[in-house]
Amino acid sequence: MRILVLIGVLLTGHFLWWFADSDHIGYPLLFWLLTVSLGFKLLRMLHEWYHYVQVSKPILPARTNHQYTVDVLTTACPGEPLDMIERTLRAMQAIRYPHTSYLCDEGDDPYLRQICQELGIVHVTRTQKINAKAGNINNALRQATGELCVVLDPDHEPTPDFLDRVVDYFADPTVGYVQVVQAYGNQEESLIARGAAEQTYHFYGPLMMGMNSYNTAQAIGANCTFRRTALDSIGGHAAGLTEDMHTAMRLHAQGWKSVYAPVIVSRGLVPASLAAYYAQQLKWARGSFELLFRVYPTLFSRFTWRQRLHYLTLPLYFFSGVVALIDLLVPILALSLAEFPWHLSLPQFVLHMTPIVAISMLIRYNAQRWLREPHEAGLHLTGGFLRIGTWWIYCLGLLYTLLRIRVPYIPTPKDGHAGNEWLLSLPNLLMAVVCVAAARYGHYLIQTPYALLMMALAMSNAAILGVSVLMAQHNLLKGLLRFANSFSPARWLVAKSQQLITGRDGELFPRFRTAAVYIAFFVFTAHSFISLGVGLWLDSTAPSPDLIWTRSGVGEVRMGYAATSSASMWSASTSLPSRAGADLASPIQEIRLPPALAPQISAEALQKADTQGNILVLSWEVRNGSFNDTNWKQAVAAIRDNNKPVMLRPIIKASNPTAYRRTWQRLVTNFRASGDTSAVWVWTPPSSDSIAAYFPGATYLDWVAADCMTSGPDAMAKSLRKYRSLRLQLAERAELTSMPIMLLAPLQPSQSLQAQSEHLTSTFLEIKALLFGSLSHTSRPDSLKLSAFIPIKS
Repeated sequence: MRILVLIGVLLTGHFLWWFADSDHIGYPLLFWLLTVSLGFKLLRMLHEWYHYVQVSKPILPARTNHQYTVDVLTTACPGEPLDMIERTLRAMQAIRYPHTSYLCDEGDDPYLRQICQELGIVHVTRTQKINAKAGNINNALRQATGELCVVLDPDHEPTPDFLDRVVDYFADPTVGYVQVVQAYGNQEESLIARGAAEQTYHFYGPLMMGMNSYNTAQAIGANCTFRRTALDSIGGHAAGLTEDMHTAMRLHAQGWKSVYAPVIVSRGLVPASLAAYYAQQLKWARGSFELLFRVYPTLFSRFTWRQRLHYLTLPLYFFSGVVALIDLLVPILALSLAEFPWHLSLPQFVLHMTPIVAISMLIRYNAQRWLREPHEAGLHLTGGFLRIGTWWIYCLGLLYTLLRIRVPYIPTPKDGHAGNEWLLSLPNLLMAVVCVAAARYGHYLIQTPYALLMMALAMSNAAILGVSVLMAQHNLLKGLLRFANSFSPARWLVAKSQQLITGRDGELFPRFRTAAVYIAFFVFTAHSFISLGVGLWLDSTAPSPDLIWTRSGVGEVRMGYAATSSASMWSASTSLPSRAGADLASPIQEIRLPPALAPQISAEALQKADTQGNILVLSWEVRNGSFNDTNWKQAVAAIRDNNKPVMLRPIIKASNPTAYRRTWQRLVTNFRASGDTSAVWVWTPPSSDSIAAYFPGATYLDWVAADCMTSGPDAMAKSLRKYRSLRLQLAERAELTSMPIMLLAPLQPSQSLQAQSEHLTSTFLEIKALLFGSLSHTSRPDSLKLSAFIPIKS
């Protein structure tokens, strides 16, 4: 296990080293939300591994002749099934080790009083009912005199050898309590029961066995045996919604040791209905957050550093509700805003993340050797679906804690499951519908690889929530199961699925466990070589900053002069200074070409612009012509063969919006059909008040050009008013809000180019290119070096 964890830590560190790059930051809000989610999952994974490397079973001291006096207590509250309590009472009396049994009866039930009298059990009740379960137990302890006391839940039936497996640990006078496994006997009652039980398998297996090594074994509300002097040293059981965790915190702070004995000497009931499960989880979430915020700071200085870490991280299990909410919201927001959280290569993300996922699954399955019973092995998918579906309950627990909203202490219902629980499933059902709607809306807007990934995530989230909803519809599931079992192929499929989920599918999983180290070394070695190879290949084929900028607008803002005719074109040799202190970005230069179907520019002109380090913007009025004639083919071939990014800004004059859109789409489609991949299409809306009518579609353009060229003494003010009007029109189309903007504006002689550029780009963050109106030769500022005339193909 330590070898596996070492490999896992190395792979995780390599992933974080690759991921921690400012270039990966996309839309800031979404980036940080998703980063919080990813960080939480990685920290939780590392925290589990921290326990795995120190798993241990406590050594049972040699038996002594000392006979402990023991009190065994259980509770009863009004409304709990009387037959269940009676079974527990009879099991308590059947414990072989000498003891005195107590029933702490909150309701002073006559039937239970009679049963206690028949069985020889001390019946205790109270009139001042404070501090819920803790107060009930403390009331009984006032008359109990045993050296040890065992606390049982009324649904947990102990085995006759319960105390025989526990009392010898108290030979160490520093041991304050001994906790044993909390096992369940009704996992098959419903999918909710199975999922709730699956969530405990790992905790009572390797996690608690790891805690045992760090003296952080957790006291649970059931099946825990306390030294009476330890309890008395902290004033009895501590009150709260999670009184067991509170009591353990105070005992550890007082210096008492804890022991976890991984033995099953009792079986209880797990919540079988969604209502019971949600009630239990809300109580635990509210109580755990309360301890974290209110109690933990007061006891911090009295804990060991391992106990500080333990009681900091243990309540954060319920923070998984907030993380699940983030996972649900990020794809929805990304698709709705047409913004994406990360700017990174999806293949590279898969390359770096896949080994971590593989190793984490290998480690987690390898840790299943420490599960307490054979049937506990498997993928635990039911528990995972149930936990994700509980996101809103955990969020409520955190919200209630922050707002100091009281949650009453109500024992977890134990009276079976309901028929169909649609009402409690409504939040998950509504969220699933929102996920599907966001995916459909995103598919309508844009179909880039990032958008498709977000659509896949949204649909996956909807499917998971759908499964969690279905799990709570007990009668519906029974009907579906009966229907499936009526067909032989479906019956076979159900059986095989159950074998896979439970891990009872022959030798496959045991072989993965025995070969885990070899598999881990293979994954680590393969990942190292592939990462090295990919890194070398990317270094040799990395796209230039110019290519990245022309495709996405990412990078420094580029500037240049707007051309006034085909015979006058100027380029700027300066640009906005890099915020990171890097070299100045390459300038852009516009060439105004004669009217034609395709941009008529020579290969020599393209090559000269490349030599000068300029990015060309080719503007021309589109005229009718044939896509098969020589002029078209030559123009396309010149741009294609140059194989450098060229920005094309066609100006189309059409009789109506439909004809305009058709002409634009045909132009782009035929250009791409020729095999060209270097053209970057810049759309100039022909009318600022009817953008939606003329918009040719997001797949047919890369940039939007705002032609706000004006003249006169207040030219810049008029230009900005014109752009603001256009900007409002652009904002009405979600697919246009994420596209970079090229602004054509007049240059003010009274203000420096640098000052104008900084003002425009800081005011309008979407502007990624600036083309200023050309000036006369005598009025050009010295900061701009003018290039020679670039020849135009006649």
